[in-house]
Amino acid sequence: MFANLNFIPHIEEYVIVKKINKGCSGDEKYQLEKEGRFYLLRVGDSSNAAIKYKEFQHLRLYVDTDVNTHRPVDFGVIGNRFYSIVTWVDGTTIMEVVKRDVTKDYYDLGKKAGAELRKLHQYSYMENKVDWYLIIKQRAEHIIKVCRSRNIELVNGYATEYLFNNLELVKGRQNVLLHGDFHWINCVVSDEGRFGIIDFAGDTEGDPWYEFGAMLWILAWSESFANGQIDGYFDDVPLKFWEVFKLYTVLYAYEHLNFDNGQSLESRIKNSTRMLEIFGDDYKEDIPLFRKNSKLKVL
Repeated sequence: MFANLNFIPHIEEYVIVKKINKGCSGDEKYQLEKEGRFYLLRVGDSSNAAIKYKEFQHLRLYVDTDVNTHRPVDFGVIGNRFYSIVTWVDGTTIMEVVKRDVTKDYYDLGKKAGAELRKLHQYSYMENKVDWYLIIKQRAEHIIKVCRSRNIELVNGYATEYLFNNLELVKGRQNVLLHGDFHWINCVVSDEGRFGIIDFAGDTEGDPWYEFGAMLWILAWSESFANGQIDGYFDDVPLKFWEVFKLYTVLYAYEHLNFDNGQSLESRIKNSTRMLEIFGDDYKEDIPLFRKNSKLKVL
Protein backbone atom coordinates (compact mmCIF):
# COMPACT_ATOMS: atom_id res chain seq x y z
CA MET A 1 0.00 0.00 0.00
CA PHE A 2 2.86 2.38 0.83
CA ALA A 3 5.44 1.04 -1.60
CA ASN A 4 6.14 4.63 -2.68
CA LEU A 5 7.92 5.12 0.66
CA ASN A 6 10.43 2.32 0.17
CA PHE A 7 13.10 4.80 -0.90
CA ILE A 8 13.41 5.97 2.73
CA PRO A 9 16.24 4.21 4.62
CA HIS A 10 15.03 1.94 7.45
CA ILE A 11 11.37 2.71 6.78
CA GLU A 12 10.69 -0.98 7.47
CA GLU A 13 11.46 -0.30 11.14
CA TYR A 14 8.29 1.78 11.39
CA VAL A 15 4.63 0.91 11.21
CA ILE A 16 2.78 3.30 8.93
CA VAL A 17 -0.33 4.12 10.95
CA LYS A 18 -2.13 6.38 8.52
CA LYS A 19 -1.82 8.98 5.78
CA ILE A 20 -2.63 12.54 6.88
CA ASN A 21 -4.69 14.60 4.46
CA LYS A 22 -4.72 17.88 6.39
CA GLY A 23 -2.62 20.90 5.42
CA CYS A 24 -1.91 22.80 2.23
CA SER A 25 1.86 22.41 1.82
CA GLY A 26 1.56 19.89 -1.02
CA ASP A 27 3.76 17.40 0.85
CA GLU A 28 2.63 13.86 1.64
CA LYS A 29 2.34 13.30 5.39
CA TYR A 30 2.06 10.09 7.41
CA GLN A 31 1.85 9.08 11.03
CA LEU A 32 4.42 6.42 11.92
CA GLU A 33 4.84 4.21 14.98
CA LYS A 34 7.99 2.57 16.31
CA GLU A 35 8.36 0.82 19.66
CA GLY A 36 5.26 2.50 21.06
CA ARG A 37 6.23 6.02 19.99
CA PHE A 38 4.68 8.06 17.21
CA TYR A 39 6.33 10.13 14.50
CA LEU A 40 5.44 12.42 11.62
CA LEU A 41 6.83 11.60 8.18
CA ARG A 42 6.80 14.26 5.49
CA VAL A 43 7.68 13.47 1.85
CA GLY A 44 7.93 15.93 -1.00
CA ASP A 45 9.67 17.12 -4.14
CA SER A 46 13.41 17.70 -3.82
CA SER A 47 12.97 21.24 -5.18
CA ASN A 48 11.61 22.09 -1.72
CA ALA A 49 14.29 20.18 0.19
CA ALA A 50 16.42 23.20 1.11
CA ILE A 51 13.64 25.05 2.92
CA LYS A 52 12.32 21.84 4.50
CA TYR A 53 15.80 21.07 5.81
CA LYS A 54 15.98 24.53 7.38
CA GLU A 55 12.64 23.87 9.08
CA PHE A 56 14.01 20.52 10.28
CA GLN A 57 17.17 22.17 11.64
CA HIS A 58 15.07 24.87 13.29
CA LEU A 59 13.61 22.18 15.58
CA ARG A 60 17.05 21.48 17.04
CA LEU A 61 16.68 24.70 19.04
CA TYR A 62 14.04 23.03 21.21
CA VAL A 63 15.56 19.58 21.75
CA ASP A 64 16.69 20.23 25.32
CA THR A 65 13.79 22.52 26.27
CA ASP A 66 10.28 22.06 27.61
CA VAL A 67 8.63 23.48 24.48
CA ASN A 68 6.01 20.98 23.33
CA THR A 69 6.85 20.70 19.66
CA HIS A 70 8.43 18.27 17.20
CA ARG A 71 11.93 16.89 17.75
CA PRO A 72 14.05 16.16 14.65
CA VAL A 73 14.80 12.49 13.92
CA ASP A 74 15.96 12.04 10.32
CA PHE A 75 16.13 13.94 7.05
CA GLY A 76 17.34 13.00 3.59
CA VAL A 77 17.16 13.70 -0.12
CA ILE A 78 17.15 10.76 -2.50
CA GLY A 79 16.67 11.30 -6.20
CA ASN A 80 13.92 13.82 -6.75
CA ARG A 81 12.33 13.43 -3.31
CA PHE A 82 13.06 14.48 0.26
CA TYR A 83 11.84 12.92 3.48
CA SER A 84 11.67 14.28 7.01
CA ILE A 85 10.89 12.35 10.20
CA VAL A 86 10.11 14.21 13.42
CA THR A 87 8.42 13.23 16.67
CA TRP A 88 4.65 13.37 16.80
CA VAL A 89 2.86 16.10 18.81
CA ASP A 90 -0.43 14.73 20.05
CA GLY A 91 -3.60 16.79 20.12
CA THR A 92 -6.57 18.33 18.35
CA THR A 93 -6.08 21.58 16.46
CA ILE A 94 -7.30 24.73 18.19
CA MET A 95 -9.47 25.45 15.15
CA GLU A 96 -11.33 22.18 15.65
CA VAL A 97 -11.68 22.75 19.39
CA VAL A 98 -13.04 26.28 19.10
CA LYS A 99 -15.38 25.60 16.19
CA ARG A 100 -16.82 22.63 18.05
CA ASP A 101 -18.42 25.06 20.52
CA VAL A 102 -18.02 28.79 19.88
CA THR A 103 -20.07 29.67 22.98
CA LYS A 104 -17.31 28.59 25.38
CA ASP A 105 -14.76 30.86 27.02
CA TYR A 106 -11.31 29.92 25.70
CA TYR A 107 -9.28 32.47 27.69
CA ASP A 108 -7.33 29.84 29.65
CA LEU A 109 -6.56 27.89 26.48
CA GLY A 110 -5.37 31.11 24.88
CA LYS A 111 -3.09 31.73 27.86
CA LYS A 112 -1.47 28.35 27.23
CA ALA A 113 -0.89 29.38 23.60
CA GLY A 114 0.73 32.66 24.62
CA ALA A 115 2.94 31.02 27.24
CA GLU A 116 4.14 28.37 24.78
CA LEU A 117 4.82 31.00 22.10
CA ARG A 118 6.85 33.05 24.56
CA LYS A 119 8.99 30.00 25.41
CA LEU A 120 9.44 29.30 21.70
CA HIS A 121 10.77 32.83 21.18
CA GLN A 122 12.99 32.75 24.25
CA TYR A 123 14.80 29.70 22.91
CA SER A 124 15.12 31.07 19.36
CA TYR A 125 16.58 34.50 20.09
CA MET A 126 18.86 35.72 17.29
CA GLU A 127 21.40 38.50 17.07
CA ASN A 128 20.05 41.28 14.85
CA LYS A 129 21.37 39.98 11.53
CA VAL A 130 18.51 41.34 9.43
CA ASP A 131 17.17 44.86 8.96
CA TRP A 132 13.61 44.19 10.05
CA TYR A 133 12.55 47.78 9.40
CA LEU A 134 13.71 47.56 5.78
CA ILE A 135 12.01 44.17 5.33
CA ILE A 136 8.68 45.51 6.60
CA LYS A 137 8.96 48.77 4.65
CA GLN A 138 9.65 46.97 1.37
CA ARG A 139 6.93 44.40 2.07
CA ALA A 140 4.39 47.14 2.77
CA GLU A 141 5.30 49.11 -0.35
CA HIS A 142 5.08 46.00 -2.53
CA ILE A 143 1.73 44.87 -1.13
CA ILE A 144 0.16 48.32 -1.53
CA LYS A 145 1.46 48.58 -5.08
CA VAL A 146 -0.01 45.20 -6.05
CA CYS A 147 -3.36 45.95 -4.40
CA ARG A 148 -3.65 49.30 -6.15
CA SER A 149 -2.79 47.71 -9.48
CA ARG A 150 -5.81 45.46 -8.90
CA ASN A 151 -7.99 48.46 -7.95
CA ILE A 152 -8.62 47.19 -4.41
CA GLU A 153 -10.11 50.23 -2.69
CA LEU A 154 -9.59 48.83 0.80
CA VAL A 155 -5.93 49.91 0.77
CA ASN A 156 -6.78 53.58 0.18
CA GLY A 157 -8.00 54.35 3.70
CA TYR A 158 -6.87 55.25 7.20
CA ALA A 159 -5.21 51.88 7.79
CA THR A 160 -2.65 52.49 5.04
CA GLU A 161 -2.02 55.95 6.44
CA TYR A 162 -1.33 54.45 9.86
CA LEU A 163 0.98 51.83 8.36
CA PHE A 164 3.28 54.29 6.60
CA ASN A 165 3.15 56.91 9.34
CA ASN A 166 4.31 54.41 11.95
CA LEU A 167 6.93 52.24 10.26
CA GLU A 168 9.51 53.67 12.66
CA LEU A 169 7.91 51.50 15.36
CA VAL A 170 9.63 48.39 14.00
CA LYS A 171 13.13 49.86 14.01
CA GLY A 172 15.45 48.03 16.37
CA ARG A 173 12.93 45.31 17.22
CA GLN A 174 14.33 42.13 18.78
CA ASN A 175 14.96 39.28 16.35
CA VAL A 176 14.00 35.65 16.83
CA LEU A 177 13.70 32.71 14.48
CA LEU A 178 9.97 32.85 13.82
CA HIS A 179 7.59 29.89 13.76
CA GLY A 180 6.36 31.43 10.52
CA ASP A 181 2.70 30.40 10.75
CA PHE A 182 1.50 30.48 14.36
CA HIS A 183 -2.03 29.83 13.19
CA TRP A 184 -4.86 28.06 15.02
CA ILE A 185 -4.45 25.06 12.70
CA ASN A 186 -0.79 24.76 13.72
CA CYS A 187 -1.53 24.68 17.44
CA VAL A 188 -2.96 21.64 19.21
CA VAL A 189 -4.19 20.66 22.63
CA SER A 190 -4.13 17.11 23.98
CA ASP A 191 -6.93 15.37 25.86
CA GLU A 192 -4.92 16.06 29.03
CA GLY A 193 -4.88 19.79 28.23
CA ARG A 194 -1.26 20.08 27.10
CA PHE A 195 -0.69 22.73 24.42
CA GLY A 196 1.55 21.92 21.46
CA ILE A 197 3.01 23.67 18.41
CA ILE A 198 3.33 21.98 15.00
CA ASP A 199 4.21 22.67 11.35
CA PHE A 200 6.91 25.34 11.32
CA ALA A 201 7.08 27.39 8.12
CA GLY A 202 10.40 28.59 6.71
CA ASP A 203 13.37 30.05 8.56
CA THR A 204 12.47 33.73 8.79
CA GLU A 205 14.17 35.93 11.35
CA GLY A 206 12.14 38.82 12.66
CA ASP A 207 10.15 40.54 15.37
CA PRO A 208 8.50 38.01 17.71
CA TRP A 209 5.37 40.19 17.89
CA TYR A 210 4.88 39.64 14.17
CA GLU A 211 3.60 36.14 15.02
CA PHE A 212 0.45 37.70 16.52
CA GLY A 213 -0.83 38.52 13.03
CA ALA A 214 -2.12 34.96 12.60
CA MET A 215 -4.27 35.51 15.71
CA LEU A 216 -6.58 37.60 13.49
CA TRP A 217 -8.15 34.37 12.20
CA ILE A 218 -9.32 33.06 15.54
CA LEU A 219 -10.77 36.47 16.43
CA ALA A 220 -13.69 35.74 14.12
CA TRP A 221 -14.60 32.84 16.43
CA SER A 222 -13.20 33.53 19.88
CA GLU A 223 -12.13 36.87 21.30
CA SER A 224 -11.51 35.20 24.66
CA PHE A 225 -8.79 32.98 23.15
CA ALA A 226 -7.06 36.00 21.60
CA ASN A 227 -7.12 37.91 24.89
CA GLY A 228 -5.75 34.85 26.64
CA GLN A 229 -2.94 34.47 24.11
CA ILE A 230 -1.82 38.04 24.71
CA ASP A 231 -1.96 37.71 28.51
CA GLY A 232 -0.18 34.37 28.39
CA TYR A 233 2.67 35.89 26.39
CA PHE A 234 3.14 39.02 28.52
CA ASP A 235 3.36 39.52 32.27
CA ASP A 236 2.13 43.06 31.63
CA VAL A 237 1.13 44.08 28.12
CA PRO A 238 3.30 47.07 27.10
CA LEU A 239 1.70 50.04 25.33
CA LYS A 240 4.10 49.59 22.44
CA PHE A 241 2.67 46.13 21.75
CA TRP A 242 -0.70 47.62 20.82
CA GLU A 243 0.97 50.17 18.54
CA VAL A 244 3.08 47.54 16.78
CA PHE A 245 0.23 45.02 16.63
CA LYS A 246 -1.93 47.69 14.99
CA LEU A 247 0.74 48.12 12.30
CA TYR A 248 1.12 44.37 11.75
CA THR A 249 -2.67 44.00 11.54
CA VAL A 250 -2.68 46.26 8.48
CA LEU A 251 0.15 44.34 6.91
CA TYR A 252 -1.39 40.94 7.63
CA ALA A 253 -4.81 42.00 6.32
CA TYR A 254 -3.30 43.33 3.11
CA GLU A 255 -1.10 40.26 2.63
CA HIS A 256 -4.27 38.17 2.80
CA LEU A 257 -5.66 40.15 -0.14
CA ASN A 258 -2.79 38.92 -2.31
CA PHE A 259 -2.65 35.35 -1.03
CA ASP A 260 -4.09 32.96 -3.58
CA ASN A 261 -5.67 30.36 -1.32
CA GLY A 262 -8.54 29.42 -3.59
CA GLN A 263 -10.87 32.06 -2.15
CA SER A 264 -12.47 34.67 -4.38
CA LEU A 265 -11.12 38.21 -4.17
CA GLU A 266 -14.49 39.29 -2.78
CA SER A 267 -14.14 36.80 0.07
CA ARG A 268 -10.57 37.92 0.81
CA ILE A 269 -11.65 41.57 0.90
CA LYS A 270 -14.37 40.63 3.38
CA ASN A 271 -11.87 38.82 5.61
CA SER A 272 -9.35 41.65 5.42
CA THR A 273 -12.02 44.23 6.23
CA ARG A 274 -13.01 42.23 9.31
CA MET A 275 -9.38 42.13 10.43
CA LEU A 276 -8.98 45.89 10.09
CA GLU A 277 -12.24 46.65 11.88
CA ILE A 278 -10.83 45.43 15.20
CA PHE A 279 -9.35 48.95 15.40
CA GLY A 280 -12.64 50.65 14.51
CA ASP A 281 -14.35 51.63 11.29
CA ASP A 282 -11.85 54.42 10.58
CA TYR A 283 -8.85 52.59 12.14
CA LYS A 284 -8.56 55.27 14.82
CA GLU A 285 -8.78 53.09 17.95
CA ASP A 286 -5.50 52.79 19.87
CA ILE A 287 -6.53 49.54 21.55
CA PRO A 288 -8.38 46.83 19.55
CA LEU A 289 -12.08 46.56 20.26
CA PHE A 290 -11.87 42.92 21.37
CA ARG A 291 -9.64 44.12 24.23
CA LYS A 292 -11.49 47.32 25.06
CA ASN A 293 -14.81 45.47 25.18
CA SER A 294 -13.45 42.83 27.56
CA LYS A 295 -13.11 43.31 31.32
CA LEU A 296 -9.37 42.67 31.10
CA LYS A 297 -6.57 45.07 31.91
CA VAL A 298 -5.61 47.11 28.85
CA LEU A 299 -2.33 48.57 30.10
